[in-house]
Amino acid sequence: MQEVVTGVGAAAAAWLALYFVGKPVAALQQQRIAALQTAERYYAVNPAEPDSAEAVKALFEAGVAVRTYDRAWSTATRLWCWACGYDLDLASQCLFGLSEGPRGEMEIPLEARRNTLNALYVALAADKHLSRETVVAIKDMVAQTKAAYRNKASAEVTSAPASTETT
Repeated sequence: MQEVVTGVGAAAAAWLALYFVGKPVAALQQQRIAALQTAERYYAVNPAEPDSAEAVKALFEAGVAVRTYDRAWSTATRLWCWACGYDLDLASQCLFGLSEGPRGEMEIPLEARRNTLNALYVALAADKHLSRETVVAIKDMVAQTKAAYRNKASAEVTSAPASTETT
């Protein structure tokens, strides 16, 4: 009887591990690879090319999918991202930024798109092909951008006029 209880307990633990840890992490890994493939395929598409609408759609959808994992992730995927060094927020911003190139509403030089693609690789810990100097430079640029955004946001909060309503 004890063997049956142990077997059922082991089966239940395996089921819980599979469905609450394994599946979310496997889905995240699959989405990570899909986002990298989409970005690599479409980062250099110009607005004049026939597949520019397809590029915008694919990059935007990949960005939405990555942002969804960033905002609605499970504890298992949160721990996985922490352990692997993924920055899903930065990755989604990179994908949205890359979608602006083929959209054509603003001129984005190819070198800037390449930097954004490299930032995506760094954000998703797929930067093994990049030189150490490139990775450090991208991390510095990201840190400076985040610091500037925080400073701007705090300046807007402190300089906002107080409400002068009287009753």
